[in-house]
Amino acid sequence: MNEFQDQYVKNLSNYFGSKLEDDKRIFRTINRYLDYNNLTTLDKIQSHLDLGSGKGTFVEVCKSNGVKSCGLDGAKDKVNFETDKLKFEDNSFDFISMINLIEHLKDSKVLMDEVKRVAKNNCILVVCTPNFRYCYKTFYNDPTHVSPYTDTSLREFLTNHGMEKVNIGPMVVDKSKLFWKLNFKFFLASIIPFTNHSFRKSKLIPGFLRGKSTSLISVSVIKK
Repeated sequence: MNEFQDQYVKNLSNYFGSKLEDDKRIFRTINRYLDYNNLTTLDKIQSHLDLGSGKGTFVEVCKSNGVKSCGLDGAKDKVNFETDKLKFEDNSFDFISMINLIEHLKDSKVLMDEVKRVAKNNCILVVCTPNFRYCYKTFYNDPTHVSPYTDTSLREFLTNHGMEKVNIGPMVVDKSKLFWKLNFKFFLASIIPFTNHSFRKSKLIPGFLRGKSTSLISVSVIKK
């Protein structure tokens, strides 16, 4: 990540007052999606790697929940995910997360090869990225976005890189698992009319209606 990208990331706004509060909600949502797909939840993971870790707050949240977690960020750690090898031994991690990373990369082949190298057998991979199908009007407002994905192309991306048991849903933060069972769930997630950061304290709006989502969450398994 170059200096411009680094500065841009530092200036991104938070939805819930702080990046730490955002990442607490993301932690709960990832755990809920793992449980929904009958996969091991983060609180039972032995070793976790967060790629594109930014300020490191998601790693902090994981550690506060008893997870042996570490992060690697392009800007902070001076890593080029398109070309560089990761600084970890083979077969090091049970769980790898990439939250809002792949849309910033033109070529993800080296990264995905490295992910498979450092992953243990049956490692769980979580990838979160914007859903271009429903955010195409604003996707390129972020000048660091270069690779758009939809639920269809993300599935192809993961499958083509050898991931198994691929499941993809809308990134509906802090909502019931029932949401992922709905028909047209991606569309419904994109049109919920109330945004979390504006109405999160309103007692007049039920929680399940707060916060539309135009992002994707995926879980898959790395077999070796």
